[in-house]
Amino acid sequence: MKNIFSMLFLSCTPMLMHGCASTQPKVMPESPECINYRGMMTAPMAPDAMQRLKQDCEDSKLKANK
Repeated sequence: MKNIFSMLFLSCTPMLMHGCASTQPKVMPESPECINYRGMMTAPMAPDAMQRLKQDCEDSKLKANK
């Protein structure tokens, strides 16, 4: 009986480890445009300048996903 459990454990462990490892989300590094936008979010800026920074960040994300 002990032998059956050890065989079952040894056969299932690699499958479980592989399954858990393969479902990890891939973290994309943040673009310089987004880092700049996040850094300037609390700065006193004109709304149009802030919108340009936000748009640059979003454009860089789209470019990275292509």
